[in-house]
Amino acid sequence: HLFLSRVFLTFGVTLLIAAVGYFVAYNWDEMERFAKIALLEVGVAGAALGAAYFSPGDIRARAALLAAVLLTGPLLAFIGQTYQTGADSYELFRAWALLALPWVVVARWRVLWCFWLLIANVAITLYFAQAWRPLIGSVFDHHGALAHLAGTGFFLVAIEWLGRDRLTGGGRSVERFALSLVIGAATFLFFHFLFDTRERVFWELPLSFAVFGAVWWWYRFKQLDLVALAMWSFAGIAVTVATVSRMLFAVHADGLAFLVVGGTVIGLSAWAAAWLRRLNKTAVAA
Repeated sequence: HLFLSRVFLTFGVTLLIAAVGYFVAYNWDEMERFAKIALLEVGVAGAALGAAYFSPGDIRARAALLAAVLLTGPLLAFIGQTYQTGADSYELFRAWALLALPWVVVARWRVLWCFWLLIANVAITLYFAQAWRPLIGSVFDHHGALAHLAGTGFFLVAIEWLGRDRLTGGGRSVERFALSLVIGAATFLFFHFLFDTRERVFWELPLSFAVFGAVWWWYRFKQLDLVALAMWSFAGIAVTVATVSRMLFAVHADGLAFLVVGGTVIGLSAWAAAWLRRLNKTAVAA
């Protein structure tokens, strides 16, 4: 009951803020610019004051801070659209993340931390798509993956070191979301080294292996987390299958490649499931 009530509260606040944004967008030509900015600013101020009214840690205060964070983005977009600041999209998301960070820290809520981490990573992605190599305009860049890995990895280490109760109010959803981004960035770097022969760099392969090794060691021996190890296993299967496919297709063993790749996926998936079950039994017995 508590879980569902918080889920519905989160979705309700999100849809309410979306309604405010769509209202401004739909009535763009009918509303004066000061009416638009007043509506958004009153919403942000009202949400912040509402959060201050309730006691810290109250779910109503956290929901109000979520509304304030969500409204900050449309407010920045409105300012950029109305006054033509010339800012790129990544600058909007960067400012959004910086302005929302104090509220996220005060809220100590997993939902807000995950949303903030998503905003920060979108800012990184758009920066490498719009400013780093603007003529190409692609979000698939190994420098961007390295930035994702460094930024989100630092965030993950800080959460694990400082303690989730102090920052996120408990639970492990923030750490697992950050870990999924870290593993995804490391997997992308491996794929880039494996398939992009023109722009591959030497550090991608050892860095990917170092990240995979660190994740396995930490969540296997230092702090057992079966969800984290399941994500690690999935990424390991993807990396192994990609390597086998690359080797077989390189020698034009097309027919054999599909058979070997299928067997590899089945075998590794069965091994990973059995390994995770054994770890779970060991953890329960302990």
